[in-house]
Amino acid sequence: MKKASFITLGCRVNQYETQCVREEICKNGFEEASFDDVCDLYFINTCAVTGESARKGRQMIRRAVRGKEKNPESVICVCGCLAQGGEEMEDLLPSIDVLAGNTGKNKLASLILSVCDVPLKERRQIDLREDISRPRAYEPMGLSTSRNARAFVKIEDGCNSFCAYCYVPFVRGRVRSRSVEEIRKEVLSLSEGSFHEIVLTGIETGSWGEDFPGKPDLCDLVENLAQIPGIERIRFGSLKPSLFQEDFCRRLSLTLKVMPHFHLSLQSGSSRVLDRMGRSYDREAEIQAFRNIRRYFPDVGLSADFICGFPGETEEDFADTVSLVQEINLLHTHIFPFSPRKGTRAAAMDDQIPEEIKRHRCARLLEVAKESSRSFAEKRAGKKYRVLCERVRDGAMFGYTENFIYTRTPLKDGASVGSCYEVLLGKQCRFSVETMTVFTEMLGNG
Repeated sequence: MKKASFITLGCRVNQYETQCVREEICKNGFEEASFDDVCDLYFINTCAVTGESARKGRQMIRRAVRGKEKNPESVICVCGCLAQGGEEMEDLLPSIDVLAGNTGKNKLASLILSVCDVPLKERRQIDLREDISRPRAYEPMGLSTSRNARAFVKIEDGCNSFCAYCYVPFVRGRVRSRSVEEIRKEVLSLSEGSFHEIVLTGIETGSWGEDFPGKPDLCDLVENLAQIPGIERIRFGSLKPSLFQEDFCRRLSLTLKVMPHFHLSLQSGSSRVLDRMGRSYDREAEIQAFRNIRRYFPDVGLSADFICGFPGETEEDFADTVSLVQEINLLHTHIFPFSPRKGTRAAAMDDQIPEEIKRHRCARLLEVAKESSRSFAEKRAGKKYRVLCERVRDGAMFGYTENFIYTRTPLKDGASVGSCYEVLLGKQCRFSVETMTVFTEMLGNG
């Protein structure tokens, strides 16, 4: 069999799109291999959110080029946000056989397969990139399976926000929603394949429907998908706090399949910094969002993203972020140092923060976040939860509770990946980077 290797950098949307291509390629006679192997296909889905992500993308392309030196007939395909921008990889373009930015990905698998059948001397580079700024419809891709116990379902592409630090709208384009019919078809297929939990994701997931007539919202979509037999759990990708108005929370809470866990894209706890970032909310709106959520989801687990060291961030601004994490008792916190991205407003700001200060603030916030996670888990010790098993290793099962506490449970007969079981949450926990694992006792299967 021919060998294909796949590298995905960046967000869950990229992971979803790679899986769509991988599924089709492997159905057509390719065996998945390591990127370090001599392969017949090297597929790289790139990210360009930060300067660091662009650097990693170039590094992966160069690795593929070295692999091609060992097997000249191999095909290199590069897609995603770095490829869409293009200007940072011009020197690498001659080595790429198939080039796609964030358009034409639904055609990628079939084109790659056709190129693989063309002798090297007869090949011509295929470039699927188009002007992403032009209005366009959602390009459907679909999955019938997943590499995880949870299945990610892409419902939207693009973003209209143009935050000061973010390059994504320039390479993903404006909001384009996927139709209810297409989403429902994919979720039905996944449910028939024994997947019981789905995660609705997109570049700006909460914007789903705003480009449709009548402007349906995320609640409308969830109410529809909750009717599909076999789907027991519904979760979401990152959402803005401004979405969590009281009526939105109330409607979501009426759909019992919606799990009590939400990941919010906060970025800062300082109103001044949020204004400089170009975010559509302030600190008080963040706090109100959490109040609304907890009113309708009392046992909710909350997680959030934060950027440390945004240009002009003072110690007082940073203290506002620290106090916010403590006040809302976050379960998970994703922390990033500000990384200037060429082409964004933030990269051109004069008051850049030194790298040493950014690293120091990240480390300080991480310690606060760990204590918040530990506090969240300790308050729930002795409570019963249901866990979806996501992996089995070293005599234990690992998976998430309804409110997204990551658990380790001694392996017992009858439990396997994809199965659900009831646990009693213990007091013992451990940390690995930003992830907290809580040890549990298994009470029963099913």
